[in-house]
Order: sequence, then structure tokens, then C-alpha cells
Amino acid sequence: MSFEEEVDEIEANTLLGGAPFFSRPGGKIFIIWLVFTVIGVLIGFYAPHHLLPVMQSPEGGDVWATIVFFTVLAAPVAALVYAIAFYSLFAWRHRSEDPDVPPPDAEPQRGNGPVTVVWLAVSTVLVVVLLFWGIAVWSAQQVSHPNALQVNVTGQQWLWTYSYPGTGVETRTLDLPVNRPVQFNVTSVDVTHGFWPAVLGVQVDANPDVVTVIRTTPNKLGKFIVQCSQLCGLYHAFMNNTGDVVTSQQFDTWLQSNGATPTAAATAAGTSSSGSTTAMGK
Repeated sequence: MSFEEEVDEIEANTLLGGAPFFSRPGGKIFIIWLVFTVIGVLIGFYAPHHLLPVMQSPEGGDVWATIVFFTVLAAPVAALVYAIAFYSLFAWRHRSEDPDVPPPDAEPQRGNGPVTVVWLAVSTVLVVVLLFWGIAVWSAQQVSHPNALQVNVTGQQWLWTYSYPGTGVETRTLDLPVNRPVQFNVTSVDVTHGFWPAVLGVQVDANPDVVTVIRTTPNKLGKFIVQCSQLCGLYHAFMNNTGDVVTSQQFDTWLQSNGATPTAAATAAGTSSSGSTTAMGK
């Protein structure tokens, strides 16, 4: 069968007539799309358990949920592209005795009203859903807690420095008390860096002479890594250090071991005898 005859057969077996639906190109593409969609959804639900670290804050949980949600929503769209490409590779491949003769142009889709309407409608719905999801997650992270532990974060080539206002403590490791809201006040002394403690679910640029605020609440004990997420020079890849989410008592002890007075340490850790937690000023 010549290529022209195959094109005629495809045109005869459209979605509106000819052979049964699943024996036509549209039906076959639909089956491939369905299989690819199921695979994409399964990847969205199960891949994060193997690819992402264990999150140590509600904000990290939001990041996890966003990755799953976006992957699941993207799966049908990606599957449609892959299904058409996969089917075309085998069924609509140009076959001709003269390889130098190009195939005839396909029917343009821009003038196809139903296809255009469906594409625009689905795209609009997806964009609106993702917009509202993003606004909701972003808004949840903007809630200010009056008793939040203040931590000043300073980036420079190529290290991070952390200071805890009111305690006199300044270190190169980021220790935080569990279940205590934290406000990071992030800046840089030279170029733009990116403050990224990934398992805490927050990331923000550290800009020179500008203080940017970001908040999180560590809720799981354990060590983590702080990385730089902005290309900042020769040793950017080595601009990382460790952090640790510890109990309030351990945090109190750690502050005192780094020079804080017992009163200042207890206030910062939320272990003061009065049982109250005082907000730390910047």
C-alpha cells in the first residue's frame, strides 16, 4: 500500500465514521493515552517516596503535596503528547519508494473549531486550578507567629552564618527547636545566594543589602542539609552546611554551650520557667 493510500484510509476511518472506534487511529491513540496517563498518575503518587527526602515541617509537606498534585494534573497532558508521538512513529511514518519525496501536508488543526475549544478550555481550567493551589500554599506560609524564634541568616561566598538575636550566639550550623515557629531573616554580604533547607520546605534568595523573611515550623527531629540554590561563584557547589532539629531542652543546652546566658537560652528555646515563649526581635 502506498503512502497516499494509507492517508486515504486514515481519512476514511475518522472518529465520525468507518471502522469501530477502537480500530481507528483516534481509538488506538485513546488507548495509548489511557495507559500513559495511568503510568503518569502512579509515578506522581509513588515516585516522591523514593526521590524526595523525609520532610521535617508542614511547609515541607506542602511541597510534597504540590509535587504530587502537579504531577497528577500534568499526567494526562503529557500522556496525550506521548500517545500521539508514539502512534505516529509506527502508524504514520512516511513510507515511499523514493525517500527524497516528502509526504503531503497534513490537514491543519488551527482551523479545527472543536479541537481548539477543547484545548483552550482544558488549559484554562488547569491554569486556574494551579493558580489557586499556589496562592493557597503561599498564603499559608505567610502567617506570622508572634512567638516565632528569630534566626538571622547571612550568605557570603561561600558559607552560611546564623545568628540568634538576644542570645549573642552566631554559628555556622543551623540548630532549631522542634515544634517552634521559626522566622528566617535572610540576607547576603556580597552576591545573590539561595537559602535552601530543602526538608523544611522553604527556599528564598539571599540578596545583598536586602532582608527577606521566610517562615517554617520544624516538626520532626533529625539532621538536614542547607544548600545554596543560586549560582554564586566558583565554589557554589560546596556552599552547604548542616542543620539539626532538636528538642527544646537540647536547643537550650546548645545555645548555652555557644555562649548564651541561661535566661536568654531559655527564652529562645521556649523553656523559661514561666512556661511562656518570648518573641525574639531582629
